[in-house]
Amino acid sequence: MRWFLFCYWYEPDAPSDPVGLVRLWTLARQLVERGDSVTVLPPRYRSALLQRGFSTAPIPLVPWPVLRPISYAILSCLVGFVRAWRSKPDVVYYRWMDSPHPLLFARLVGAQCVCEVNGEPVPDWSESDRTIKRRLKHWLVSFALSRCDRVVVLTDGLRDLVVRRYRVAAERVSVLPSGTDTGLFTPQDVATCRRRVGVDFVQDYIGFVGSFYRYQGLQCLLEAVAIVRRTMPSVHLLLVGDGEAAPELKQQAHRLDLTPYITWAGRIPYQEVPAWIGAMTLCVAPFRGDRGETSPVKIFDYLACGKPVIASAIPSVSAIFAQEAGVTFVPPDDPVSLAQVMLALLKDPNRQARMAIDGRRFVQQGFNWVDLSKRLRSWLATEKASIHHAHPRIL
Repeated sequence: MRWFLFCYWYEPDAPSDPVGLVRLWTLARQLVERGDSVTVLPPRYRSALLQRGFSTAPIPLVPWPVLRPISYAILSCLVGFVRAWRSKPDVVYYRWMDSPHPLLFARLVGAQCVCEVNGEPVPDWSESDRTIKRRLKHWLVSFALSRCDRVVVLTDGLRDLVVRRYRVAAERVSVLPSGTDTGLFTPQDVATCRRRVGVDFVQDYIGFVGSFYRYQGLQCLLEAVAIVRRTMPSVHLLLVGDGEAAPELKQQAHRLDLTPYITWAGRIPYQEVPAWIGAMTLCVAPFRGDRGETSPVKIFDYLACGKPVIASAIPSVSAIFAQEAGVTFVPPDDPVSLAQVMLALLKDPNRQARMAIDGRRFVQQGFNWVDLSKRLRSWLATEKASIHHAHPRIL
């Protein structure tokens, strides 16, 4: 099969190195290993220039906020047509991006169009979308998803949302959860990892990896760590990542007198993330209760590295993971409960070891990218004849 992957992604500090494209980089690499031809059309980010193993066509962007997505839509289609003239794609795969241009491109080149929905297309928790803007976005989502040949979602909750809110036929929707690279993310010696990343050998590290968005619940995490340190002053916090909430988090850390006990690692290359996770004692995913649907890559990466995990019990997370998967749940937005669970786990090395084994086994049995890419290819190949497009004409 020949694939074209469209993958616009915006973060406040783009175009330096957005981490949101990791799933598509990994998918492209796994498809190539299955024998497929893959062309990825990402914005011209630094990370896009470093990818190997598949064809990339980095798209330059006009740097101004409103023109950034428009420039990507226009230029990616133009570059795509040039590439399609030389090698016509069988599948156009794209992550929803507030624009239906990959669907229009797929129709013009006669390819099957697959849209991936990795979160609520118009999130209820968004603080920037006003009424008119939200209505326009909902219309765009309805237009595109009802006309795509297939829709891939990351959770059962997203499947229900897409079917109910956007009236997509259930047989055209498939759940393909997030996963991890179990070859890259593996259990490692803690002392070796701490030496490599340059942190103290004798501390207990509570760790987080991800973008610093408000919905990640890091404000709650800082409050919980302050509580934990009253009982276990050896505990430090290891934060790997960056993002729009970083300034206010650092201000909060100063108010809580936590600044000397936090390592702010910043953004790091993806290949180095396993060493940072390996340096942690336990890992957290403290999502806010209003986060909405998500399928966090970070939890799969934590578990693949053999780390016990504490996560907020929001529906989209608790539906995937369980105690037997090496994850302990806490109520979201509750720093006292989070602190109590962290303390109990830090004081119980035997439980940590059991959770580490259970978590690694869990991701190996169905959430590694080798299996996930096989499932996607099989779904597209075997059901093509039985799926009829809901709207054979674009307009």
